[in-house]
Amino acid sequence: MGIRLRLYRLSLPCLKSATKLLNLTLIESLRSYVNHSSLQAGLFLIMLVFIGATVSTFLGAAFAELFLGIPLFSEKELMEDLTNPDLAPALRLLGIIQPIGLFVFPAVFYLWVSKSKEALKTMFQAPVRQPVLISIAFFMLALPLVNYLSEWNSNWNIPTFIGEWMVGKEEQAGKLTESFLDMPNVGFLLFNLIMIGLLPAVGEELIFRGIMQRGILKKVRNPHVAIWIAAIIFSAVHFQFLGFVPRMLMGVAMGYLFYWSGNLWYPIIAHFTNNAGAVLLNYGSQHSLINPGIEDAGIGNPTIACFSLVFCMMLLYLFKQHQEVGFGSIKKEP
Repeated sequence: MGIRLRLYRLSLPCLKSATKLLNLTLIESLRSYVNHSSLQAGLFLIMLVFIGATVSTFLGAAFAELFLGIPLFSEKELMEDLTNPDLAPALRLLGIIQPIGLFVFPAVFYLWVSKSKEALKTMFQAPVRQPVLISIAFFMLALPLVNYLSEWNSNWNIPTFIGEWMVGKEEQAGKLTESFLDMPNVGFLLFNLIMIGLLPAVGEELIFRGIMQRGILKKVRNPHVAIWIAAIIFSAVHFQFLGFVPRMLMGVAMGYLFYWSGNLWYPIIAHFTNNAGAVLLNYGSQHSLINPGIEDAGIGNPTIACFSLVFCMMLLYLFKQHQEVGFGSIKKEP
């Protein structure tokens, strides 16, 4: 027994060294693969998103069954009606876990593997008050324009074989949103501000602006092309095509906020304002705190939508001017 114990103690440092060497070799291999070409970097990111989405979905379902007693996978008929109140706690749990697996984990792991620590520090500089206020005001004043474009986009004539699939996706997303936005008290409001507002804002901006837009910019060397491509992909992956245009344009706006400032906090704050604003308006409407029709401002009213567009363009111009005169330099490769 004593000989075995001594042998174990002698071999333990060797095992630790071998494990450390293996880990370093694996990390260096991944880093070499990611940094070899833009295509390989993109494929690696897609793989991370797929892994994160799969693992977070299974974890969410497992936690739902373990802690809430709701068997999402074993009783598939439960998922047929997403407005079922018995299903709401499990969907909210999934709504917290999935954005972490789908966006935050892939982005952080990708930046770590690609050795982008300096880029991460640069992207998360302390935000300055005036650009923050401009970012918030932009997405508040954009509501009528977004509503008008959403209605216009939803009336597109789409070929039947594609349209039925799109409408099905929209209806599914609508049911899910309806289930989430039922907020009987302040606790549900705060939960939704995190689930719908904060987590998607941080995770999606890390992926689409912090990684994808920067990566495309390195390849094409044209900021406008990079911003628009990243915004198109950003809108497409939501799989809500009847709102594709307004979401794409919001992605473009966030892309320019990031490009002009080099600071990811501004598009994150803007994104949060957009998502959290929808949550707050729904809560206020449900509890008779605001006029029930205020969240529909701009629908069917091109005049209000035009005013919204003008104000938004002015705010973007003001943001760009502030970056030029002292809040940071315009970076060609943020």
